[in-house]
Amino acid sequence: MATQYGLLIDYEYCSGCQSCEVTCKESHGYPVGKWGIKVLEDGPWEIEDGSGVFNYNFIPTPTDLCDLCADRTKTGKEPLCVHHCLANVITYGPTSELIEKMQTKNKQALWAPQFKPIESKGEFVPTKKSNSDGLDEKKVVIEENDDWSTAAHRRSDDDHFEFGLVE
Repeated sequence: MATQYGLLIDYEYCSGCQSCEVTCKESHGYPVGKWGIKVLEDGPWEIEDGSGVFNYNFIPTPTDLCDLCADRTKTGKEPLCVHHCLANVITYGPTSELIEKMQTKNKQALWAPQFKPIESKGEFVPTKKSNSDGLDEKKVVIEENDDWSTAAHRRSDDDHFEFGLVE
């Protein structure tokens, strides 16, 4: 039997920075609304009314598009979400090793991809190459305008008037 690989996510220390989302999305070319990994937010909500103790977790969750960066891992590199995790809370490895590691503390989740998810669903092929497609024909022209100004609409009873900060 082939060794199964997965991700161990220690969400107790995830800061919610979304660097795993960004690097995955950029490297795979996923469009708006699709992710290989998505950071879910749970909370904040008070665990017991009046206790002052709150539940507030950020949980990196791989989606069905995740293939554990197969092109990288077959060359001995770790998946990009692991490599770019600023809080160092995502670990890649054989699930048997990750299960042992998981038993050492709470607030962890083990994730293993579907059996050959890309083969079963078909490879994701973006339909739009970039946000600048078609802009070659349409040039944006910027003109100087001497009359341009910013304005803040303030009430006459605003402190800024009283202190002479605005007229």
